[in-house]
Amino acid sequence: MLGRPMKPSKCQECRDRAAWLDMFTALALAVFKTALGVLSGSMALQAHSLHSFGDFLTKGINLASVKLSSRPANSAFPYGYGKVQFLSANFIGISLMAGAAAMLWYNVTHLGSGHVQVPEVWAVFGALISAGTAELMHRYLRCVAEHTNSPAIMAAAADNRGDAYSSLAVLAGIVLSILGWVAADHLAAILVSLLVLRIGAVIAWDSIHGLMDGSVPSHRIDGIRQLLAAHHPGVSVVDLRGRRMGETWEVDLQLSISSQVTVEECHALTRELESRIAREEPHACHIRIRFIPQSGDATKTAVIETAAAVDEFAYLVEASAALRPLGHSRNGG
Repeated sequence: MLGRPMKPSKCQECRDRAAWLDMFTALALAVFKTALGVLSGSMALQAHSLHSFGDFLTKGINLASVKLSSRPANSAFPYGYGKVQFLSANFIGISLMAGAAAMLWYNVTHLGSGHVQVPEVWAVFGALISAGTAELMHRYLRCVAEHTNSPAIMAAAADNRGDAYSSLAVLAGIVLSILGWVAADHLAAILVSLLVLRIGAVIAWDSIHGLMDGSVPSHRIDGIRQLLAAHHPGVSVVDLRGRRMGETWEVDLQLSISSQVTVEECHALTRELESRIAREEPHACHIRIRFIPQSGDATKTAVIETAAAVDEFAYLVEASAALRPLGHSRNGG
């Protein structure tokens, strides 16, 4: 198995730029909503500003993880630093849940004590601007995340979509409160808290799934299986699995071939399969292929030795020249 470069430089630049923009947008929204919430008297807008300040802090950590994950692989981390983005996403999810719980408690206690007030009309504009900005950031970050396969950027995109929805809830609460339902502003803040709590739980669970070597999406695995069946009908797939490693995937194939295949043919087939899979699945940067003899073949030992020779050759090529940044683990890492 030979590792391939992690990402083109333009993809890394786009991902880094998205993380910076997301962080400072969160800060700008936090300051804007705090000022407008205090001036207008909207408790929902003030509560939402606290969430935005928390976003700013967690997205700073998100940016650091994106930078760290770009570091090349080394002897200590032969598969790179990709999984640090799962740690970042997990922190974002937990922080969102903690902030939502605090917002929920704050508004429930104030509503229960009867400390409610009607916000000023300009709070409506603050909620509209917040919702529009968050939705635009969500679409931009989601586009970047889909192209770079970044768990951290995808978590940030989901966070912004939650901000957009919660801003609409804040808007509804402000309008209803102005129209006469005084408690609506606080009820909107409670609804925002519950929504953010759910988003945080989803982000945290997905990151845990990645940290525990969660599988590559099943439809991608099926796509690789269909690719092999279409272009290499003489090769039987005994086992095919993949795991997420941050932005990249590791794909592990066990194939059954005829014992009559020579070392040269086996080596050429390995390179062809790696190249074809890499073209179809650009995130598959670790591709490991093993061969076993077909059932009923008499000279099984020859096939096993052929497979071992090919594996050893790939290992020596990669270890000797360091031609690619991602390392090779004989034990599967």
